Amino acid sequence: MIQLAQVQYLWIIAAIPLLLFIYGMYRRYGRKMLKRYGDPELLSSLMPDLSRRRGWIKISLFCAALFFFALGLSRPRTGARVREMKRTGVEIIIALDVSNSMMAEDYTPNRLERAKLAVSRLVDNLGRDRIGLIVFAGDAFVQLPVTTDYVSAKMFLNTINTGSVSRQGTALGQAIITGIRSFSLNTPDSRALILITDGENHEDDAVAVAREAANQGIVVHCIGIGSEFGKPIPMPDGSLLKDEEGNTVVTKLDEKTLTQVAEAGGGVYVRAGNSDFGLQGIVDSIRKMDQQEFQSVVFEDFNEQYMYFFGIALFFLFLETLTGEKKGRRIKSFDIFSKTTLCFILFTGLSATAMAQADKKDIRAGNRAFRRGDLEKALLNYQRAAVKDSTSLKAKYNMANTLHLSGDDAQATGIMTSVPDSLDILDYKADAWHNLGNFHLSGKQYAPSIEAYKNALRIRPGDMETKTNLAYAQKMLQDQQQDKQQDRQQDQDQDKDQDQDQDQKDQQQDKDKQDQETPPKITPQAAQQMLEAVQQKERETQEKVQKEKAKVAVPVRSGKNW
Repeated sequence: MIQLAQVQYLWIIAAIPLLLFIYGMYRRYGRKMLKRYGDPELLSSLMPDLSRRRGWIKISLFCAALFFFALGLSRPRTGARVREMKRTGVEIIIALDVSNSMMAEDYTPNRLERAKLAVSRLVDNLGRDRIGLIVFAGDAFVQLPVTTDYVSAKMFLNTINTGSVSRQGTALGQAIITGIRSFSLNTPDSRALILITDGENHEDDAVAVAREAANQGIVVHCIGIGSEFGKPIPMPDGSLLKDEEGNTVVTKLDEKTLTQVAEAGGGVYVRAGNSDFGLQGIVDSIRKMDQQEFQSVVFEDFNEQYMYFFGIALFFLFLETLTGEKKGRRIKSFDIFSKTTLCFILFTGLSATAMAQADKKDIRAGNRAFRRGDLEKALLNYQRAAVKDSTSLKAKYNMANTLHLSGDDAQATGIMTSVPDSLDILDYKADAWHNLGNFHLSGKQYAPSIEAYKNALRIRPGDMETKTNLAYAQKMLQDQQQDKQQDRQQDQDQDKDQDQDQDQKDQQQDKDKQDQETPPKITPQAAQQMLEAVQQKERETQEKVQKEKAKVAVPVRSGKNW
């Protein structure tokens, strides 16, 4: 199916009948002018080489060239269609906790945004599997049914926040039940549910529900996000969340519950880290399950066809130029320089078109291999396209992304560095800066990644994924600088301790010599004072221990809304 990207240029075709009409009127006016000079039959005998048909042939060829030129300007393209194809893979549903406790800031910038970033990166690496999204707090809802439309998955993911579910709390069991209902019935042995939560289950018996899911062939995995010491929950107004008794809520990771749920569901429990969230490892183990065949909707890329129409237009224009206007002269007489120039322009245009088409052919082949997950073949095709056209930004962009997915961040960064500044379309430029930031971030080059993310946000300030990545990179850079500073401080402290130890040894040796020379003299009053000082210090220590115990005690909470 051919689609036209710029339909407005088709109005040029409407001018063709007008052009023919004007030419016909011109020929008619010419005949009237000849009648003024004498008998038309006598005049035709005086001009035997004059041809009435050749003029119409020339104008017809010119109109044909104009017709195909207008079609070329309208940018016809093929391949932009939705079609069904069969794929083999597994179904993965991610149930994301959106309760208020996910706003705790023991992850950068908080638990929920860090989890969304991990899911977004997972979606970028999916190729054959189907994915679905569930959000839950006190209730659970399907945010996105299982699909292979990864673009929609990221779009719905970006809209998730703590207001996605009106009823607060944490109902793990309800999330699992919603997941059971959301899987396809025709994939009994390739279904996995991943719970991302802090595990503070306030509502139901999640272990029993997970056991029922396992009986139906669904594997339940858990990723715990949070800290065992707990963190307060910040509110939008800047205050901290408090319970009904006015005490500040401290949300902690309940690893015991999540471990029991994962064991009952036949899956594994992983505790999320700030750098390694643990989601990719679980997905890698899921892909070892029996993969099922299912149909999916795929959007085919556009394939530009305008160059062919331009070539046809040039061909008709060339014929019109060669056609003579007099009888017996099929080819118009013009100098050899004009012929050579016209042929050079014709063949140069066709050669350029062929080279451009060959370049795009390699890129399209690379895209097909990339969608199949064959990164090695995709990289080879992108390299061929770059060799044929060293200025192809599309080839460089795709090559850099493929190298990044293959683990070669250094080479990917080197190729992508020159791409953003060369792009004209702002959205593409922002995407290039964002990807370059990801490449630096994967290589633990936090300062360049921060600069790349800032460049992307200057173009597209509302990009939440870029903002999250920027915050994460800034946090990692801060931690890196703190670690270096701590290492330097430890080295200095170690040197200082060694010097102090040496001084203490010297002082002790001097004191031992003095003790040997002069025996100590302690009066009864001094001994009594020393005893009272020891007893006072012991009482202060006991009071301090009692205060620490009072701080550790956590009041019983009720009416939980986190």
